[in-house]
Amino acid sequence: MVFVAGIDEAGYGPFVGPFVVGFSLFRVPDWELDLWKLLHPAARPKPPRGDRRLLWLDDSKKVHSGKYGRDRLERSVAGFAELCQPGLPAADDGLDRFVRCTPSGPARWLDAAAWLGRMDESLCPRIDPDRARLDAAALRRALEAGGCGLDDFGCRAVPAGEWNDWIEQTDNKSETLFMVTMDVVRHLLARTGHAPLRIELDQHGARRQYGPRLARALAPDRVERHGETRGGSAYTLHFGERAVQFRFSQKADETHAPVSLASLAAKLVRERAMDRFNRWWQERLPAVAPTKGYGVDGKRWLAEVEAEAAKHTDPALLRRVR
Repeated sequence: MVFVAGIDEAGYGPFVGPFVVGFSLFRVPDWELDLWKLLHPAARPKPPRGDRRLLWLDDSKKVHSGKYGRDRLERSVAGFAELCQPGLPAADDGLDRFVRCTPSGPARWLDAAAWLGRMDESLCPRIDPDRARLDAAALRRALEAGGCGLDDFGCRAVPAGEWNDWIEQTDNKSETLFMVTMDVVRHLLARTGHAPLRIELDQHGARRQYGPRLARALAPDRVERHGETRGGSAYTLHFGERAVQFRFSQKADETHAPVSLASLAAKLVRERAMDRFNRWWQERLPAVAPTKGYGVDGKRWLAEVEAEAAKHTDPALLRRVR
């Protein structure tokens, strides 16, 4: 038995709101097994129109698009989360539990942002608990048919205040992305003990060389480089007798099922955090329209709250420095 994990992020570019790294961890008989094919009876990219039995499993930007995108996103996350942690998606504190589970960062950053704090609400409020249980049962049947299981599914959320603290330490946005990702990697290493592990990740921008960074962050005995090309980079890190594979590739959130699932976790937590963010600010500044935090609209929102924001929160907890 071996493990394959996927890692992906959401919220790397906005001016406000958290940066989130999602992850999933599957137990499989071997790395050659096709998880897409195995999951096909229960989840797939863009299920046939009108087929309500199937979950969407794809790059979160595709799943979340269109009129029913949020419903699709919540349902997919609810099904997999119910499989991994029964009862969590509909629990009154499900969002808080999902965000604060290991490998969560220092709690003080979540607590300092008043719009986050104790997130005592459902992770997937649009999804009926019975629907989540049915979806989880279908996923379980599909995975068990191939001798597989979903062993972990979660995220690492980084509020703006913590993000700014990281930037102060690294002075580099890309380095901050990498270091937060390594928090998730350390969790996966601990979670899998001494078992063989492969970690699939999306490329970090146009970067090709990850070996020195992996060595500094994880301190393996040896880093074996298999290739560093425009299409992807691959390494094996040796920890004593244990070998852990890392594969960075283009569009990994479309080509590797564990990365697709990780992208859904990251996207939903980002969306749920922004739900709370906008609700909190509209209670105090009702004339200011909600924002997703990106681009022109993010700048619009910051300009509209500029005169009043400091009365309600520390600006360092609100706006990202980069």
